[in-house]
Amino acid sequence: MKRFLAAVLAGCIALAGLTACAGSTGETPINPDDPITDPVTIDFWGWGDLAEQANYQTLVNQFMAEEGNENITVVYRGINSATYMTTLRASARNLPEIFYMPDYDFLEWVSSGLLKDITPYVSDEELSDLWPQAVDEYYYNPDTATLGGGDGARLYGLPKDLGPFTLVYNKTLLDQKIEEKGLDSEEIYSTYLNPSNPMTWEQFRTLLKALVTDENGDGTPDDNVYGISHYEVETAVYSNNANFFNEDASEQRITDPNFIEAIQFIADLTLEDHVMVPAALQSEMDGFSRFLNSGCIFSFMGPWDCAQFWEFDIAFTSNILPVPYNGDNPDAVSTAWVGSMGYCISNKATSAETAAAIRLAKYLCLNEDAQRKFYELGQQVPNIVSMATDEYVNDTQGLLEGKDPADRSVWVDTINGTSDTDKIGGKVRPRYYTYSSEWYDDFLTYLDEQGLWTGDKTAQEICTAYAEDFQSVLTEMRANLG
Repeated sequence: MKRFLAAVLAGCIALAGLTACAGSTGETPINPDDPITDPVTIDFWGWGDLAEQANYQTLVNQFMAEEGNENITVVYRGINSATYMTTLRASARNLPEIFYMPDYDFLEWVSSGLLKDITPYVSDEELSDLWPQAVDEYYYNPDTATLGGGDGARLYGLPKDLGPFTLVYNKTLLDQKIEEKGLDSEEIYSTYLNPSNPMTWEQFRTLLKALVTDENGDGTPDDNVYGISHYEVETAVYSNNANFFNEDASEQRITDPNFIEAIQFIADLTLEDHVMVPAALQSEMDGFSRFLNSGCIFSFMGPWDCAQFWEFDIAFTSNILPVPYNGDNPDAVSTAWVGSMGYCISNKATSAETAAAIRLAKYLCLNEDAQRKFYELGQQVPNIVSMATDEYVNDTQGLLEGKDPADRSVWVDTINGTSDTDKIGGKVRPRYYTYSSEWYDDFLTYLDEQGLWTGDKTAQEICTAYAEDFQSVLTEMRANLG
């Protein structure tokens, strides 16, 4: 807890010291829809792997080539995601005109006054075509220090995307295992791998144990191919109708039996079932890399990963599924976390720079041609609802023929919260609701240090012991925000 509070205090000092510097330049605002007749150069910072950076350079070039944008020069800089926020913080006194802002850092930055209020530049009609939950994430009320739309709320960013992080499986490897084990392929695909009917936790464990055997009993599969690379903590918690805290993030909920059961479920995939990569090996190779190297059958994947799959011509067929849920809990449904980032504008940009930056943000977020190009490049589910639910899912433009995953509807259903069974949905990550996001990594570190993954302590013991410290962290963050 002391480590976390020190980090929060340092962040508060760093950004609070800049608040007085932030604000209007005093110039007369320029309507971004009016012609831009004088040359203007803006910097645009984003993050991602090389495939994502290439995608964004393509879209930036496409934007500059559009009629009416001849006088706008966009200098795009792609930064590794591991260092992006550190780099952005270090540049807080001289921010780029437009930049990615992760949803889980938005509250800290918007409450510090560093982001431009873009409400006057975007109409309700323009926003009406987008996923409502994506737009809502970038509203903030500066008077009440609360997130979301409503009276007094202002818009401080346009959504880059909504990214559902769902289950993915190596179909080539799975079919091989089904044949090796003499399993009924038709039954497995109809009962367990239905894209519109998610598995329960018990079904998932049953399937993994049928596919993976450990004859030696040492926790290592006989052929070193694991059932699943790792398990997303937020996904397990959400899929048991639990959460880390209450609605306004003022009171901890990690002692809720549903929360504890979700954490223990993850541990037992290794400790009891021997189907998940042990923590010691997870630290040697991240889960997605292990999946790409056919070291496991299942992992987790977001729409942005498609670009990497297609660019490197992955040597197996893959598909996606809704995340499993606790079928023994009548209130639980399959609930993946849904990430997002915003296109935010520096509050210190000149009027001309602001106009150009907003024009770029609108293009990347709202323009049909841009959204179509994004999904064609394997970057995201379209922001435009009608495009996502028909053109993207059904590939009516023929842009995704032969490309994995086939069941893209799973991502759309996760965002939409609808499916044939009404058992599929998604939620924003819990860090979005708190002033700082470091608490989440500290919680995971505590689980590891206390021996959850090695069976030294149970989730019940660890969560109970940590509850008081976690409550102090929540209280401290609320105080900093106020």
